[in-house]
Amino acid sequence: MLLPSLLGNESIKRAFSGPDGPDSACIILSGPRGSGKRTAAFDIAMGLLCTRSPAPCGRCGACIRMKAGSHPDYELFNPEGGEIKVDAVRALRARSFIRPSEAARKVFVINAADKMNPQSQNALLKVLEEPLSTVFILLCENSEALLQTVRSRSIHYRLQPLDAAQLCGILSQRFPQAGEAAVRQAAEDSGGYLGPAADILSGAQTETDALAGSFAAALGRDELSVFSCCMDASRLSRDDYAQFCDALCRRLAGLVRQGTPDPGLLLSLYEYVEKQKYQTAFNASVTALSGALAAFCGDNLKHSWRNT
Repeated sequence: MLLPSLLGNESIKRAFSGPDGPDSACIILSGPRGSGKRTAAFDIAMGLLCTRSPAPCGRCGACIRMKAGSHPDYELFNPEGGEIKVDAVRALRARSFIRPSEAARKVFVINAADKMNPQSQNALLKVLEEPLSTVFILLCENSEALLQTVRSRSIHYRLQPLDAAQLCGILSQRFPQAGEAAVRQAAEDSGGYLGPAADILSGAQTETDALAGSFAAALGRDELSVFSCCMDASRLSRDDYAQFCDALCRRLAGLVRQGTPDPGLLLSLYEYVEKQKYQTAFNASVTALSGALAAFCGDNLKHSWRNT
């Protein structure tokens, strides 16, 4: 199977290089916003439903219907990425029991699968335990939010950032009006992911991306600036705080790559913020998390601030 639209991620492409790809009724694709999860899922689904080889051929009737959004055996569930309630999962599970209309199997892509609560995940688990002719592809930013019982019945792939040269080349083509320095900075600030980098250059940054940028800049100033950013973060929703953690991790990784007098401090902060992101999956209080982040910075970065 080919994944023609997915940029980079050669290890995932190799995993799917066989005629039918990995043999599993459930595939988890995880990665931050803009990492290419939906692109990869669409390529996998088209490959599974394609009637020619190598798949996806892009020319058979199944591929043409996939591109037109009209294949009867494919469904993108929860496209807007909202909370997924148990009744909706039960209805999806019921549809999975219906025989495929054309292909040998159905393919259901569940967007923002990490927004299923435990009851919703247990409802899905029942069909994963006794798979019929349906393949589920779960897209998530925080795979830790999925129950261990779901993860154990799935094959998990995490989308990786693009090579800096490749990403800069793509951005230069898409944003020819942007200068070389702006493209290079966007590539660094995005952590190597195309979606966030494109948002930076197009001026379409989200609130959480902008706050992460302010936080990263505040690290080089003083304690009060960092605490002010933590106060702003305390007003985010739980989902937005998880997005903020993702965006901040990308920024911190970029700072380390650019070179810093004390990379160990930034790496320890990166690990701490990454743990906070996982805690959001277990209904942790955003106010408590942002307060703990402020305390962590105060305890660990005082030496740096005294020397500025």
